[in-house]
Amino acid sequence: MGKHLGVAYNLRLPPELKDKIAESAKELNRSMNADIVARLENSFEQKFENLENIPLEKLLDVVMKKLGENSLSLTREEVALAEVSSKKSNET
Repeated sequence: MGKHLGVAYNLRLPPELKDKIAESAKELNRSMNADIVARLENSFEQKFENLENIPLEKLLDVVMKKLGENSLSLTREEVALAEVSSKKSNET
């Protein structure tokens, strides 16, 4: 038995997901294990370059939770105004 660089972990996957991973790994010329590890590592990194693709409601929800609901109070009108503003900026 050879040396392992990591901890072995058996993982059950739905067949469809396994097929997607196998296809991705083949396209990227790496093993399925390497593809899974890369995807998991990537999921733990904070990415801010794609914020414009996140719905405003989700962003506001995160902000509200971070600041504490008592610290920040937005009216429904302010949220609606922010949504309209966001939609307009996405159209341009």
